[in-house]
Amino acid sequence: MSAKKETTSNEEKNNLFVEAGKFCLDIAKLIFGGVILAGLMKQDIEYLSLFLIGLGVVIIFAFLGFRLIAKSKSKK
Repeated sequence: MSAKKETTSNEEKNNLFVEAGKFCLDIAKLIFGGVILAGLMKQDIEYLSLFLIGLGVVIIFAFLGFRLIAKSKSKK
């Protein structure tokens, strides 16, 4: 019984890592889209800092998302 319970727990952890990874990738896509839209609008924004900070945050979330998904695959 404990082996089955442990397997279920591992499957739940893997599913949690996959869902968290997908969430991080979705956040990265939303930030990327927001940076592009903000760049297209004619507002008083410093575009270089907008793109650099946006790119940095997108890279962090994308890396975290792919890392979480890879972590879930390696535990199987």
